[in-house]
Amino acid sequence: MPVAVTASVLATGLTACGTVEQLSAAQKVSKAFDKVGDGKSAGFALSIDATPEQIVAFAKATGDKATGGKGTDAGVDEKSAKALSGLSIAVAVSADKPLKDIEAFKDAKGSAANKDLTLDKSVRISYVISDRSGTALLEYRQVDAKGYLHVDAKGLVKLVGEDPSQVDAVSKDLPADMAPVKDVLAGKWVSLDLQELADEAKKEDGKKAAPSAAPSADAEAGKQLLNSLKDVLGRTVTYEDKGKKDGAEHIWVSAPARQLVDELFKAVKPVADKFPQQFGKLPTQAPSDVPDRKVGIDLYLKNGTFSSATFDLAQLESKVDPGVNFPVKLAFNQSAPDVQVPAGATKLTSADLMKAVLGLAAGPGGLDPAGGADSPLAPAAPLTDAQLKELAKLGVPEAQARAFNTLGMSFDDIKEMAKEG
Repeated sequence: MPVAVTASVLATGLTACGTVEQLSAAQKVSKAFDKVGDGKSAGFALSIDATPEQIVAFAKATGDKATGGKGTDAGVDEKSAKALSGLSIAVAVSADKPLKDIEAFKDAKGSAANKDLTLDKSVRISYVISDRSGTALLEYRQVDAKGYLHVDAKGLVKLVGEDPSQVDAVSKDLPADMAPVKDVLAGKWVSLDLQELADEAKKEDGKKAAPSAAPSADAEAGKQLLNSLKDVLGRTVTYEDKGKKDGAEHIWVSAPARQLVDELFKAVKPVADKFPQQFGKLPTQAPSDVPDRKVGIDLYLKNGTFSSATFDLAQLESKVDPGVNFPVKLAFNQSAPDVQVPAGATKLTSADLMKAVLGLAAGPGGLDPAGGADSPLAPAAPLTDAQLKELAKLGVPEAQARAFNTLGMSFDDIKEMAKEG
């Protein structure tokens, strides 16, 4: 949904300028994105389109930025490159009405009241992270205000170059009350009642002091921001019709990178400063490492509808030799299959969820089956009634506090985490 909304809003802004509107290529792009929300379903897939060889070459050319290095010792090895190549995240949305009529969808464009999409039973969503072979490593579905999660723990461990047998070793030695973690590690579907979790969250929020009301971005401010973005995009973005490729219309959309980033920053900064709760705290100036040259996206349209877009990340690097590329691809499918409820899912309570999340966060490599001193599952002193009450005042429900404690967190650990949160 965020991808669809962003694409639609940007397309409207790109073609708002009178000069750009005269270009047939820009008109094609605008009409193509306008159709994104016409159907009752949509699917997007963002994938690493680079080959393992391209990934290795790109890594060597750019070096290890974390350490400032460059050369043979920096970069990605062939095994890691093969794991990264073809890695994708797919989002599918299906609904009982056209997507453009969903309240949360319209709200993203500033024309409807806010509505929690998580609890909208008319909308079904799935997120899937897959490897190059198409195997789902992690999948989450939302149907009828219920969430469903499936994790291929062994596949994830293998992806990062570790021994998948670690998963079995960890699962075997988990305590009995960590059964939900065992289910997740075993690759079983688990379910969550989102309405129940939302009600519990509201109940806990009600026990806390009511926060002061944050200023909300009014319609006029949103309109001014959108108009500013339209103006910037209309002046800086150009289109070039490249004809047809593999049955699709090919359009090259480009803009001067540094100028575009600088002007977009100037357009967003005043509104962001006025409404920090909605936009977050932006830096004082635009990024200075954006290359001072044109960068572009290859757009492909089929039957007048957006089909896919390819962007070469190497364009964003200041110094890259010719022939070094790192393409990523965004594909769109307006007839995505309806999101279904998986069979045989085990229901998780909020306490179970907390155990599962913390167990996975620790990671198969981080969990010590022997329960050593550094293990997240090492025993901790049981929480007293007084400590549970104190943690509850800090916003940690008793069930969650006990779950944390079971995973080896002491009273001080949980208290510190609650304060930081």
